[in-house]
Amino acid sequence: MLTALQRIVLLFTLVFGLTALLTLSGVAYVWFINPQAQMPYLHWLLVLTVAEAVGTIMMFGKRGIYYLPDVRKDRDREATFNFMKDFISHGSSVTIVSNRLAWLIDATPVQHKMIELAQKGTRFEIFTAQPVENDLKRKLSAGGVRFFVMNAESTPEARFTLVNADRSGAEKLAIARGTHPNHEITIFDNSSGPQIIGLAKDIVRKSKLSAVEDVR
Repeated sequence: MLTALQRIVLLFTLVFGLTALLTLSGVAYVWFINPQAQMPYLHWLLVLTVAEAVGTIMMFGKRGIYYLPDVRKDRDREATFNFMKDFISHGSSVTIVSNRLAWLIDATPVQHKMIELAQKGTRFEIFTAQPVENDLKRKLSAGGVRFFVMNAESTPEARFTLVNADRSGAEKLAIARGTHPNHEITIFDNSSGPQIIGLAKDIVRKSKLSAVEDVR
């Protein structure tokens, strides 16, 4: 199948090249050699050349966009909270790797959504470099969220949220950077960042080997 598609693309490129060459030859002949020459089909060749050029650009452009990650910028925390509520709703498992989860303390709507999803069966695992604030931990733990404190000597620099880590091909990864009003979130899926998702899963797996579940 892939070989057939490659041959079709090659044929399309060859036809486009020949059409463009014929059109440019005709234009050059009329402009510089014989301005009085009659070429009734030249304008149709010119139209076809432009159409093929636009089609080629759209074809390769669409394919390139397919492999680009989605990037969003939030100017305030409410926009980020709304995004997180929606993002965690699309998976059977959610893994969060953070420093101490300070952003979630004020994100009451996200807390409620996490508890609601956890009680419906979504598996939530949160890995932090430092113990989470007690009130927040008790509230989420009561809803079914599990907390892990990572080994200080092997704490990763990465901070991210991974959805569907145990469903190959359905994973989604959100990586945030910056602060409001220049807070940026990059979202990868299995098309735009399979290698990055693989690295995130490796980080979670290795962190879990040395992490201690916080059940206090």
